[in-house]
Amino acid sequence: MQRTTLQRGAGGFTLLELLIALAVTAAVVALMFAGIGMVGRSQERSQRLLDRSERMLLVGQWLGRKFDALRTLSRYDGGTLVSFFNGNAAGAVWVAPLPERGAAGGLHVLRMTPLRHADGRIDLSVEALPYDGALMALDWGPALRATLLTDLRGLQWYYQDGRTAQWTQQWKAAGFPVRVRVEIADETGSWPPLVFPLAGAR
Repeated sequence: MQRTTLQRGAGGFTLLELLIALAVTAAVVALMFAGIGMVGRSQERSQRLLDRSERMLLVGQWLGRKFDALRTLSRYDGGTLVSFFNGNAAGAVWVAPLPERGAAGGLHVLRMTPLRHADGRIDLSVEALPYDGALMALDWGPALRATLLTDLRGLQWYYQDGRTAQWTQQWKAAGFPVRVRVEIADETGSWPPLVFPLAGAR
């Protein structure tokens, strides 16, 4: 019996070899695109982390400056002299210069308050009223307002009593706490606690 063989012409490829080459090429291209996608996602994650760190730094610095410049002033409330500083789990009120430097600066009563949305997100708002002495009424209607942080998942304020070293979320005492701690969480998770000493209050 005569045996027949298929021979490839010079420089040619069989259909099977061509299909294999196409499959390998497609796999290499798919791997390349997957790698590019991973690099892109890694860069996005890195950028988000950098943005988050920058936000932590800016907020910490701003609050730190405001607490460093805190004034231990009092006001009359219903005929009783009380401290301007008071706070609860949601925020605090105190007197400090705004802005910190420059001829335009002056004492303002600052209030940090949360703005809560129906979907559970929280914005951290700051309000400012020009300080007008111990008899001023705290009417927040005409206050200047700005949003310090947006899209938070958690916000808690704590105040440390210098006599007992205990932390509390309600401060209405005649004096001032020795430290303020702010705990913040965003969509990524909890921030490191922001702790501000009030030793320089004057």
